[in-house]
Amino acid sequence: MKNSTIFVNENTSGRPKFSSLVISVRHTQIRQCNVVIGYPGLPNVVKEMKNGDAVLFQTPEDGTLEVRATSLRSNSAEFLITQVAPQIGLAAALIDEDPNNSPFSEPELKRILESVATLKIELHQSSEFAPEQLDLIYRKLDEIQVASQRLGRKDWINYVAGTITAMCISASFAPEVTKSIFKALGSAFAWLFANAPVLLQWCE
Repeated sequence: MKNSTIFVNENTSGRPKFSSLVISVRHTQIRQCNVVIGYPGLPNVVKEMKNGDAVLFQTPEDGTLEVRATSLRSNSAEFLITQVAPQIGLAAALIDEDPNNSPFSEPELKRILESVATLKIELHQSSEFAPEQLDLIYRKLDEIQVASQRLGRKDWINYVAGTITAMCISASFAPEVTKSIFKALGSAFAWLFANAPVLLQWCE
């Protein structure tokens, strides 16, 4: 398991030796710091972190990384970056040239947005996940929701299956937790996933 400890001064950035992950500290105090976690080509994650707080960040090349605040000072912060799971090489989406692979309608896009919000609430209420796991899941659900605006419906369903499967394996979720996520996903999107065996197989 790769890991690296880095010290980052206020208004500067740092990165571990084994990854292109960039940790930027905008402001720091004795009790908390404002941190931007980024990776080339991926959206940034901005967090207020206290000592001991952790953030999971999934990368395309280095797998899932955990960023944990281990020491806070008035003008700097220390972080332990650990590779909790290597890159598994699963494709995030499968290209489908089916002529019936039509874009979602505006009412469907609105319903997808509502389904994602419902799914987040259900996962939060289940109490099965650590805060950093929920944070990672929420970010992936947001990516899924945004993808619905650019992909046809069949491509999008494949994208959902690939993204959630890759996340669960890369983040080393236990099999029962993975099944729980897919069951919740299937329930929230029952109106759309009725004919999607790639997802239904996880929910059985």
